[in-house]
Amino acid sequence: MPINMQYERAFGLDLSKKTFHGCILDGPDLANRHFFTGDMGPKGKAKLAGRLCKGDIVLLEAGTPSFSLARFLIESTEAEVTVLNPAKLYNIFNSTLKTDKTDSEKIARIARNMPKDEWPVVSIPTMTEQAERAAVTFEVFLAEEQTMLVNRLHALFNLMGYPFVKKSDLKVEDKRLKLANEYLCETLIAIEQAIMLSDQLVQLANQMEQCQQTLREICLSHPIQALSLFSLPGVGLMTASSQIAYLNDGSRFDSPDSYVNYVGLSERRFDSGNKVSKGHITHMGNKCIRRNIIQAAWSASRKSSHNPLSVKYNDLRAKGKCKQVAAVAVAKKMVQLSYILVKNNDIYEFTKQQGLESFRKKLRYHKLEGLIDFLPEFTRRKMEEIDKSKKKEAAATAPSRTKKVK
Repeated sequence: MPINMQYERAFGLDLSKKTFHGCILDGPDLANRHFFTGDMGPKGKAKLAGRLCKGDIVLLEAGTPSFSLARFLIESTEAEVTVLNPAKLYNIFNSTLKTDKTDSEKIARIARNMPKDEWPVVSIPTMTEQAERAAVTFEVFLAEEQTMLVNRLHALFNLMGYPFVKKSDLKVEDKRLKLANEYLCETLIAIEQAIMLSDQLVQLANQMEQCQQTLREICLSHPIQALSLFSLPGVGLMTASSQIAYLNDGSRFDSPDSYVNYVGLSERRFDSGNKVSKGHITHMGNKCIRRNIIQAAWSASRKSSHNPLSVKYNDLRAKGKCKQVAAVAVAKKMVQLSYILVKNNDIYEFTKQQGLESFRKKLRYHKLEGLIDFLPEFTRRKMEEIDKSKKKEAAATAPSRTKKVK
């Protein structure tokens, strides 16, 4: 029996880059079905919008073209448009028969057979949010390209009989050219390859600098969220901007755990009777945030011993946990804290206790010192008082200088 009957018609869309397949359920109990196809160009989208009326529901899977189509339909029609998480559409994800036609019908049936509060809904980002997400994923792409080129250059040295050359030296233009001229000059083909790889690395470095400037602009356009995220130890430009692009003000998520699940740091659960055991993290989530937050966790774990995140890391290591497991646990804690701080427009308490000058120094390193101006006045005064008290303590404990009497 159909569960949802509040809609006149249900549209299920299965999208590709250039075309889409659709299924319409209508009639009594939404029992009748009709199939249609269209293209993702302006004419195809307009034709699809012309089919829709008030009282219709449109369901589509999240994907590269999904959000732009969803925004277009919302702006040009009175139909309800919903984007679904494809990884949680188990009737499609686990299906042995996968065609565009059958998938569109299965998506349409969700509107009829599944309670609405159980739909795996994905929020539709604005154009600005979409552009910000593209910027942070592009930085990841550039970083991976840089790693690939450095590895290729290192392999060239290794192939020519110089395995002792360090990858860290190959990342610096002057050092890698010096090494190439010193070890590869006898072979013309090898030196030419090294120079070409070096030129690509130089060009890539310039692109990365431009991309990082874009990330700074993203942080400056969301100063309150940026301050909250930068207040966490280990969080840098990429980690902060990637969370701003996807977390924004935190309203998309109901709790810290839901955000952890979105990032893909939740443990797998295995239930057997009354016994519940946990396994490794799912890795099913936002790869961009997960990649950067784990790097931030490694950085935070190596900070001073009184940093709460490094304390957590050291405690886990003392209990016998390996480095990777301890770092992932710290990353999960940082994701939870990120949500809480952004949601409450707050600064991490440990950072408050370090004083304003320490926080200013970190922001200055990332060329974002202007964010200090958006710090709440009460928090600013509290951190300035801590700075003053630290100076007084330092002056009191400093050895007194007396002139020697002859």
